[in-house]
Amino acid sequence: MFTEGRIAFVIFFLIVFIAYLIWAYRKDIKKIPWYYKGTFKIILALVGIYSAYFILTRVLI
Repeated sequence: MFTEGRIAFVIFFLIVFIAYLIWAYRKDIKKIPWYYKGTFKIILALVGIYSAYFILTRVLI
């Protein structure tokens, strides 16, 4: 279903896309620091919700 070329493209795309997001975030946070206050808590909450969903659907059922 997935060839080696497609898998390589997806991996390359994800690495470049995530690197760009991090770069843009760091650039923006210097301009508008008050706008990004508390983003770490939101990220932790999202990871916690995803983890809880995974545990409830995969492990317990």
